[in-house]
Amino acid sequence: GNTTAVYNDYNFTFNAVQNDFELKLASGIRDLSLKQDFDLYPYTGHKLKFGGIYTYHKFTPSVISGKQDSTVFKPNNAQIKYAHEAAVYLQDDWEISEKIKIHAGLRYSFFQQTGPYKIYQTDDNGNRTDSTVFGRGKSVKNYGGLEPRFTIRYALNDETSVKGSVTRNRQYIHLVSNAGTTLPTDIWVPSTYKVKPQISWLYAAGLFKNFKDNMYETSVEVYYKQMQNQIEYKEGYIPSSLDDTENSFAFGKGWSYGAEFFVNKTKGPLTGWIGYTLSWTWRKFPTLNFGEKYPAKYDRRHDMSVVAMYEINKKWKLSASFVYGTGNSATLPQRFYIVGGVLTQEYSRINEYRLPSYHRLDFAAILTPKKNIKRKWKSEWVFSVHNAYNRKNPYFIYFDQSGSPFNGTLEIQAKQVSLFPVIPAITWNVKF
Repeated sequence: GNTTAVYNDYNFTFNAVQNDFELKLASGIRDLSLKQDFDLYPYTGHKLKFGGIYTYHKFTPSVISGKQDSTVFKPNNAQIKYAHEAAVYLQDDWEISEKIKIHAGLRYSFFQQTGPYKIYQTDDNGNRTDSTVFGRGKSVKNYGGLEPRFTIRYALNDETSVKGSVTRNRQYIHLVSNAGTTLPTDIWVPSTYKVKPQISWLYAAGLFKNFKDNMYETSVEVYYKQMQNQIEYKEGYIPSSLDDTENSFAFGKGWSYGAEFFVNKTKGPLTGWIGYTLSWTWRKFPTLNFGEKYPAKYDRRHDMSVVAMYEINKKWKLSASFVYGTGNSATLPQRFYIVGGVLTQEYSRINEYRLPSYHRLDFAAILTPKKNIKRKWKSEWVFSVHNAYNRKNPYFIYFDQSGSPFNGTLEIQAKQVSLFPVIPAITWNVKF
């Protein structure tokens, strides 16, 4: 058996400054996990794997603070939530014959939200009328269910095979996006009394073929994915310190489909691969975008990666990688009005626009000194250049204004914020 213990502490902070106003948004997840896996070979042609995992979660989905001049706005508004997550699984890799292989598995997952937590009862106008309080460690809401998966592979010959699969997943932790802004305000939130787990079915089929004594590996796969209980912010959402973030969620469904193409060269001094994905990801919410479908924020029509590695000799290796992806979809202002002396924006349909595409080229040279047999460790030097041609990839877009609407000098300009320009680096890696 194999036992694994993991402690994870993830924190995200976003700071924004405009004139004399400062805003800070923060979120985080802290996990403590224990996992146990076993392998078993009960019969010829069968490889069983089974085990379980337990995780204790502490979520801080959204904390808001700010400052204007000498006034500091720092309320005690951490929306901390706690949960237990556990799962047990059993899977079998079954080689029926030289041509047919089956991978079958079944997983049962369980998620429990615990207190402290407060549920408010409201009237038809949204006014709070009563509340139910859950103390620390008390069970608030339980979710659970089966997650089957099945894959079958059929070998047409030694170099060609076809594969089909179906998988069901239950997801208890969710990434929530705000379609009304390109700012990096996405947060991770747990399933709760109000937030149901996301459930998906994934169907895939592929053709795999090798060439020239397996020097080249190629594949083409198509897929379709159905998703339930998807989460977005309600239209017009503005971060608030006075209300729990989950009261601003909208729920709907989603689906995605596409094709993946892959070529991999595995032998010779020059190796590498090319991968390309053509995909569509849609969402449909009764209360968003007039009930009509719209592309998800991370709908990426084209996604390509090219990686090449060349071994000059035993000491030196060169590598290069290029990535390209269609820009994220975004909701942007289409018109600006002056209403009562206040600048007002009229936004487009949800995710009607696209940010500029993302692309980047990286280089690296790896030096592996001759190993000293007297040492129990070895090392290597990596000389690299990140974003070699200094592409200014979009991180988010904001609108800057100058002048005054009252004397005709008002100017509004869209500005792009980018991260990580060309970055040279030297790294020393030591392995024991």
